[in-house]
Amino acid sequence: MKNYIRNIKFSRLYQLFLLVFFLSWSAPVFSQSLYEIQFSSGSTKYKAFLVYFNEDDAYMRIAYNYNGKYNVVEVDYTSVSGKEDGYNYFVMQGENPRFITDNTGSRANRQTYNPDHFVWVWDETTKGEKPFVTDDPNFSEESLKRVDSYKELKVSELTDAYLNEFFGKTEEDYLAFQGMRDNELETHVAQEHYENNTVQQQQQEANYGAAKMHLVMLVNSSIGDIGASCETDSRNMSKEFEDIAAALKVDFRKYEIKGSSFTKENATRVLNGLNPGSNDIVVFYYSGHGFRWSDQTDAYPQMDIRASPYTKISAETTMSVSSVYNLLDKKGARLNIVITDCCNSDIGVNKMTETSFLAGRSYQTPHIEKLQKLFLATKGNLIVTSSSAGQVSWSNSVNGGFFTLSFLQAFHEEISYLKTQEPSWENILRKSHSNTVNKTDEGCRNCTTQNPVYYTKISKR
Repeated sequence: MKNYIRNIKFSRLYQLFLLVFFLSWSAPVFSQSLYEIQFSSGSTKYKAFLVYFNEDDAYMRIAYNYNGKYNVVEVDYTSVSGKEDGYNYFVMQGENPRFITDNTGSRANRQTYNPDHFVWVWDETTKGEKPFVTDDPNFSEESLKRVDSYKELKVSELTDAYLNEFFGKTEEDYLAFQGMRDNELETHVAQEHYENNTVQQQQQEANYGAAKMHLVMLVNSSIGDIGASCETDSRNMSKEFEDIAAALKVDFRKYEIKGSSFTKENATRVLNGLNPGSNDIVVFYYSGHGFRWSDQTDAYPQMDIRASPYTKISAETTMSVSSVYNLLDKKGARLNIVITDCCNSDIGVNKMTETSFLAGRSYQTPHIEKLQKLFLATKGNLIVTSSSAGQVSWSNSVNGGFFTLSFLQAFHEEISYLKTQEPSWENILRKSHSNTVNKTDEGCRNCTTQNPVYYTKISKR
């Protein structure tokens, strides 16, 4: 169905329609995961609550009155994005509508609901943020209507009364949103009263011991073709782990090798000089070019540590991902995490594309206990690279590496209040894999399939 939408919506007739009607649009920015959309059809007003995780995982609760009865319907959503004739597009397709409120009775009295679809289209000159909506699966021109309003929701807006518009008081998601809201309020109060933070940290150290997080960033931000994408990765991953360390109240040390310092000599010096404690966490992240030697059997790639393509590839300019994993394993830290976003194919393959995933990284107020379980209550190692042997890794300057984006989406989903299962690194890596495959198979018209490779040996302490 997603391929069908992709093919139909950019017919020549439809492109002419875009030129007339969509010139005032700009990109939707899904930096948060919760949105409210209001729209109308005839005299019926609809109010929708969107919960967004990633391009392949979102749902919407839609509330409306019809014939004097209050109704709530839940609809699943998947997304398609891309670029056509200078226009960027982002389409959210609804499917599998189901009534949350009572819809029993005789067949003649039961309601039906056609799922709504939402469309954004924009170019460099367009302004505005509101999408259009239609319940026509063919996206006919006359069916597309601009929504009445569209806004990002703050967690503090999720009052009980607001949530009750869409959820029953005993539903798991209703309770999860309550917990998310109350935790954010408690955190705000704690930040205003430092002694509460101190007590929390003392309790955490009593349970798990004092720990440090060491983040090693090896990023080829200066290379001409993919440097901008690598810089995006660097910024996003640095902020992510800084925030995690702050939330967990653990000491944070960052070692950054990029720009003019991007050499194997500097990378080796930093890695060899690491001296983590037995309760520490070490995270290694690489974004840059990668490749395989012609006779290589190792599943993980070689990192190309050259700031210029004119520098000769040799033992002095390369380092294997596996060698970093093995080195860190011997350092004695409690938890080692090795993440690399690079090609795993022949040298010199270009992996850039114009396709941009506007849905970005879904963010939700993190569940601190889940962070503790992932980073403080575990021990062992994990290694993951963005593509299998013979495959390239795709990226763009806006989102960075598709795998890095997918990993962050999966991680945020795992630590969300909305996910009730026990958090695990295996779940995160499995979801990162499926997110990446979805982006390269469905979300990018000119991309080849990208399958991340990973191995975990992590257990509870």
